[in-house]
Amino acid sequence: MKRYILLFSFISYMGMTQMAAQEVVQSVVPTVNVVGEASIEATPTLVNISVSIEGEGKDAKLLRQENGEKLARVIQAINKEEVPMKNFQTDYVSLYKNYDYNTKTYQYRISQTVKIKLDNLAKYETLMDALFEAGVNQINSVTFGIEDSARAKLQQEARIAAIDNARKKALLYATSLDQNIGKAIQIKEINSYFNDIQPVERMSKMSLGSPANGNDNTLAVGKIAIEAQVNVAFELLK
Repeated sequence: MKRYILLFSFISYMGMTQMAAQEVVQSVVPTVNVVGEASIEATPTLVNISVSIEGEGKDAKLLRQENGEKLARVIQAINKEEVPMKNFQTDYVSLYKNYDYNTKTYQYRISQTVKIKLDNLAKYETLMDALFEAGVNQINSVTFGIEDSARAKLQQEARIAAIDNARKKALLYATSLDQNIGKAIQIKEINSYFNDIQPVERMSKMSLGSPANGNDNTLAVGKIAIEAQVNVAFELLK
């Protein structure tokens, strides 16, 4: 009697296992995975400028005094262009002592950086001329951008466009096989460098310096591209 019970239990167990396996197979939904991409261009509305006042000499005290005078003139030039105080800042003074083996004397080198956010690009040329006249002798960087609110709006538009691009890609693949797509099963935003969800903001063109034709306008702003990438898995329908 026990043998029959054991045999019945084994058969029941095998039947349930097969049913569970069939359910697992049936529950696996075929999908089509695609990467949607979008890029939206915008004209920069502001420029971030980083410049420095640098000097060398044997007298550290005199160098600090001269640096302070130049910095005062630089700030005056910035104020003249009506740049709000919140849009510029000065870093601490850096003072280095170096030994000159040729003259066998010590030389001091002083440097101070000034960072400016200029939201009126029409004033760029005038401001840069004024900065150099005031004592600036080093350009560290010049980068273009847009206001945070405008950038956030463009990022949203890029994300939506990337999703639409992914849907069109998936539909193209599916219809090529006489099939269709259903709802999205998984959505994951990606970035080609950091594997993150944030769109990338980059400059497509910028040039500084004196042009060969002698034109005084040394600014070529170009365009900023707000990019988004998204990985989407759509349900694949027969």
